[in-house]
Amino acid sequence: MKYKKLIVLAGVLLVIIFAGLKIISTSDSDHGHGHTEIDVHDDHSSHGHGHDDHGQEKSSQVTVWDDRFEIFMEHPFVVANKPTKFVTHVTDRITLKPRLKGSVTFVLTDNDGITKRHVEKTPARDGIYIPGLTFPHSVIWNVSLNIAVEGKEYVVKLPAIKVYKSQAEVDLTPCPEEVAGISFLKEQQWKMTFATEVAQQREIHSQTVLAVPESAIVDENGKPVAFVQSAGETFEKRYLKLGQKEHGFIQVLSGLSEGEYVTTKGAYAIMEAEHELHNDESIVQLSEEDVRRFGIEVGRAGSGEFEVHLSVPGEITINTDRMAHIVPHVPGIVREVKKKLGDPVKKGEVMAVMESRDLADAKTAYLASIERFELANTIFKREDKLWKEKISSEQEYLDAKKTFAEAKIQMRSAEQKLRALGFNAEYLEKLPSEPAELLTTFEITAPFNGIVIQKHISLGEVVKDDADIFVVADLDTVWVDLRVHQKDVGLIRKGQKVIISAKSSVPETKGAIGYVAPVIDEKTRTALARVVLDNASGLLRPGTFVTADVLVKKLNAEVVVAKSILQDVDDKTCIFIKNEYGFEPRPVTIGWSNDEYVEIIEGLRPGETIVTKNSFRLKAELEKSAGGGQADHGHAH
Repeated sequence: MKYKKLIVLAGVLLVIIFAGLKIISTSDSDHGHGHTEIDVHDDHSSHGHGHDDHGQEKSSQVTVWDDRFEIFMEHPFVVANKPTKFVTHVTDRITLKPRLKGSVTFVLTDNDGITKRHVEKTPARDGIYIPGLTFPHSVIWNVSLNIAVEGKEYVVKLPAIKVYKSQAEVDLTPCPEEVAGISFLKEQQWKMTFATEVAQQREIHSQTVLAVPESAIVDENGKPVAFVQSAGETFEKRYLKLGQKEHGFIQVLSGLSEGEYVTTKGAYAIMEAEHELHNDESIVQLSEEDVRRFGIEVGRAGSGEFEVHLSVPGEITINTDRMAHIVPHVPGIVREVKKKLGDPVKKGEVMAVMESRDLADAKTAYLASIERFELANTIFKREDKLWKEKISSEQEYLDAKKTFAEAKIQMRSAEQKLRALGFNAEYLEKLPSEPAELLTTFEITAPFNGIVIQKHISLGEVVKDDADIFVVADLDTVWVDLRVHQKDVGLIRKGQKVIISAKSSVPETKGAIGYVAPVIDEKTRTALARVVLDNASGLLRPGTFVTADVLVKKLNAEVVVAKSILQDVDDKTCIFIKNEYGFEPRPVTIGWSNDEYVEIIEGLRPGETIVTKNSFRLKAELEKSAGGGQADHGHAH
């Protein structure tokens, strides 16, 4: 009999429970139908929201604070003419409570200034309005939320919303990066006295400093901590360095930035939520024996100095400042070739001998001009003497002077023609005594010490006066022409140290940038940077492709770690930190890096305990505990 009564009682309880569930379900489905004024549709078939509401739909989160309200809104990517649920949490920052009743108005304005209004009469649940909004065309829409309180209307401007043409366009759009941090839901916040305030400049002991209320600071194992609200339901833990106190406020020396919202009431509840978070599969817990067996080592994150290098492709080229194209200047026939391709030459050394009728004409014209000059000079001197002695007439004196001047001009003209052909003053002085059979001979000489790198001359060949018969280069120095991409041009400056290397037999060579082009090549979108290298050994061969390692800066960073400790976890760059729960992967943002070290600009603070060796073992253990898959840490309200 006793058991029968228990069975009947259990049956009654089940009936009551199912009835209650049905009532709750019915109540939810009937709540929150708003009034549509202009072409905006309602859709309240479901009031739940969270990561599971829309399956794999891409969604956005918006958090806005104003003087009276905090608005936290979640919605899928919006497609034109498709009803979209906007799960909107409204918190009164004065009462610290959710908005329990009353309407809110969503005001949508397109680029043409056309405004559409949607009035949502009541919340679907405490503090949560879920309008179904339809945007008639794909543009950027400005959105604001109008909230009436005690006869006054507050207007909260929300970020503009992009409306896509089709679901296909949404599918091609990258997913927004998820806000990382500690999850603390609005329903949790509303159950307690919970508040945030902005970190701002305040006067403490007659100094204007960054400060927060003392209630924002919580103690974690002797370290001062604050929780920054990065989104409506997401918080980031910050370790702080504190200064002086006055009138309930405390100076923040590091760890916070002006304008960030810190939790001033309810911070310890977030800490408890973090502890619960750390009890999941993202923590790797190992015994001391396993730590030793895996060779895992830990250390403190700290500052460091390291060199930042930029790898730039390049090519060894001839130093054209030390390269000469040799031309004969006169047409003629090649009678002798003394140098071949690859031969070294000394300055002034004869490389080839030519015979030229044009050259003979130039030489004989010069010799004739000398004879005419000397004769005219003799006649002029005689006439000058006779004129002064009143023996010759003035006309005879002037005629002799004119003839002398013309002869002098002709001689200088003939001399300049020979100089233009490469004959110096020393040769011209000896020319009158030169045998007649050498008048047609022309010697091609080297302009400086170098190597013959091109040869276009053969014995007996008739060459023109502008023929490029030899190219001589001094390869004791070479250029390395680097092609710097336009995004990196700002990092390259004259004087920077460079290490040149190649996979071939080119030895590693040090140099410095001597020239950076002021313009970008239109076709390659690169700029030229040039390095001059000593090549006395002859091992640097023009035409060889090389890589230049350019020292762009010496960085003194607040947090520097070895590059080898970085691990990719859930498609995020992470560092394993050691805390009281075990080993935890911490997403970080990296800055400058080289082959060995990397700067951490976000996600890690100096003094935190990190894994410095064999962090890949922890990643393997993490994947093993997850069964090789990725855990889905969603939540629904």
